[in-house]
Amino acid sequence: MDLKHLLDSVWGLKVTEVKPIDQGLINHTWLVRTPTHNFILQQINTSVFKNPVLLQDQLHWLSQNLVLENLVPLEFMELKGQTCFEYEQQFFRLLRAISPSISLSQLDDHIARLAASALLAFHAALRKVTSEKWTEPINNFLSPNFRVAAYYEAKQNANPKLLEASKDAIFSLERQIHLIHAWQALLDTEPKELIHADPKLSNFLFATNAKAVRALIDWDTIQFGSPYYDYADMIRSFCSVGEEIHSEQKLFKATIFEALLATFKVDENKLYTATQGLILVQALRFLSDFLEGNRYYKVNDVLHNLRRAENQLQLVKELQAHWLTTRKQAQ
Repeated sequence: MDLKHLLDSVWGLKVTEVKPIDQGLINHTWLVRTPTHNFILQQINTSVFKNPVLLQDQLHWLSQNLVLENLVPLEFMELKGQTCFEYEQQFFRLLRAISPSISLSQLDDHIARLAASALLAFHAALRKVTSEKWTEPINNFLSPNFRVAAYYEAKQNANPKLLEASKDAIFSLERQIHLIHAWQALLDTEPKELIHADPKLSNFLFATNAKAVRALIDWDTIQFGSPYYDYADMIRSFCSVGEEIHSEQKLFKATIFEALLATFKVDENKLYTATQGLILVQALRFLSDFLEGNRYYKVNDVLHNLRRAENQLQLVKELQAHWLTTRKQAQ
């Protein structure tokens, strides 16, 4: 696919460089350099987002109506009233790059507090948007029950060799299924509002001196849900050494966890229920994808999703140890 031709023919850009960005697990993304501005080009994954035009129409509307006092909103490049373009049977969008900014792979307590405060500000801005007709971008994306059912279906239809390779992860996960059901029960009782639904570390852009958050990006999963989902997913991302690492070293960052809890200032028992459940759901999603032959997430090798699942299972184990021992003793 000739991306430079796409950028020239659709947006009329004088492109000097198109560079892949490999951080995302779903969409394909490129940094586009021109003599005057930098842009972000994304190919929307239509296997995941079944209606890319509706998705992009909602996000473009939100970008024009969301008032963010201390954060930079996304700016989609519009041409003839459109921000979603079909090219060679694929759908693309172009955003103005938020520059200068950096993404971080390492963080400390202060960075965690900055990001948590930015998420709270993002939530506050979303509450002021009238959006009763918002369509969820992925059906059942936030539903633990749906993920459990999909897992058991994947397990039932899996290749015996894949089942054998993942038997330890399957045992560890299934003995904690009740914690996922507890997470579902909490979601069923909590008020719903628009949330980001993917506040992982790589979706926060910081000032180049790392002293402030400039933007919270990747809005594709914005939908109605409980803010506890965002709090728990942020803990999952920020308190781990990474989703693809499985080793004997400790994975859980207790000091970051405490910094996030102190900033969110919500019911800590609910947040613990949410975080356990969400991490286990993520383990379940990685394991389901492995058993289905790695159809959803981008992988480096056939065992990649299994390692990711094992990593999440180890992460929740260390979270539980911190909560039930170290943290309880401190109280």
